Amino acid sequence: MIRKLLILIFLGLFLIVGNSEGQIWPFKNRSQAEKATEDLNKRRQDAGQGNLFNPLQTTDPNNTDLRDDHIWAAGSAATSYQKAGNLSLSSASRYGLSQGVELQTWLGLDYWIPNVFVKREISRGDIWVSSLHGAYSAWPGLNRVSANGGPFPADSLSGVPLTLSIKNQLMVSKPFYDVMDCNPHQPFLVFTGFLALDYGFAFSEEEIYIEEQHLITPRSRAYTGKGLHGTLGFRGDWRINPALYARGELRSLIGNFPAGVAFEQQSSVEYFPYRNFSVSGGYIVGLGRVGPRLFTFWPFVDISIYFGRKQGRKRGLFGQTMF
Repeated sequence: MIRKLLILIFLGLFLIVGNSEGQIWPFKNRSQAEKATEDLNKRRQDAGQGNLFNPLQTTDPNNTDLRDDHIWAAGSAATSYQKAGNLSLSSASRYGLSQGVELQTWLGLDYWIPNVFVKREISRGDIWVSSLHGAYSAWPGLNRVSANGGPFPADSLSGVPLTLSIKNQLMVSKPFYDVMDCNPHQPFLVFTGFLALDYGFAFSEEEIYIEEQHLITPRSRAYTGKGLHGTLGFRGDWRINPALYARGELRSLIGNFPAGVAFEQQSSVEYFPYRNFSVSGGYIVGLGRVGPRLFTFWPFVDISIYFGRKQGRKRGLFGQTMF
């Protein structure tokens, strides 16, 4: 009798209608909260703790302010984030002094031609406009070549003039945004047009001769303190994906040299094996009657280290920009 009663009670446990918090394993049903937690953990594991829409944007709140402005090259109208920038071997190194103000220098040229520039955003929106102003001097490099020889293509019989060159440049950029991108405040394509005027002053009477070569001759008047040369150009920057960028630039050089006009075309690909480190490779082509050659080709290689974090959202209800 007791045995039959126990069997009936055991079978009755599975006939009760309604939810039961105390369920018997292995017949226990998972709650909706448990299922959601398990599914979320699985998705996070599969995504490597990243954002499912963009693996390079993590869901960790401590990492959401990582740099994301790599498409904006130094030749475009945008400036680096405040207290952020990059150190580059063959292109401009940059540092954001404040919002919309950037300091630049070409470290690869500083030994031969010390240089410093300040870029300032005039406006940003559908069209970005900036101006760049700075100074450089070819005197240290020319003086080293005159005294000891070297790769700089110059020669002098009467000493080297002390020179100072001034650059003023205007840049206008048009960004294009992908409406399907989960990072909508950074474009996937940027077109930039620019106009630069360089003028060189000499503070002594010495004369120096610069050999006729594509990269040097069109710029020689500003380098040697003898006057003006102009640069008119157009460039494009394309974000293929968050780790790969394609960049191209076409510029015309106008000045008082035998050909009068020369052209340069530069293309490169920049790859980010790490978020703050990139390697670039490409070429520069010179076109125009400069000396004995009409066409010259040079390989282009660059290494860049990026530092700093992107600017946070504006505080207050009436902040003008969000990023």
